[in-house]
Amino acid sequence: MNATGTRRGRDGKSYPVRPLTRQERGAAIRLSHRLVCEQGMSIRAAQQVMAEEHGIRRSRGTIAADLADYECALCADRTPGQLDT
Repeated sequence: MNATGTRRGRDGKSYPVRPLTRQERGAAIRLSHRLVCEQGMSIRAAQQVMAEEHGIRRSRGTIAADLADYECALCADRTPGQLDT
């Protein structure tokens, strides 16, 4: 998946040039789930891997929300405190 590029907002933060398509967002959610749930990375580490290796820039809050919205068998066995930020 390609990075969509970023632009600097009035508040000084970086924002995507365009929103992710439904397919791109789904791929980003699956990737974050694989990194955090299956490979045991922290959300912060997954964010770094997504940016450096896959060109996907996602906030830690967005990654956490994506993980909270989907539960697999591995996620069901974990308590909420086990996902580090």
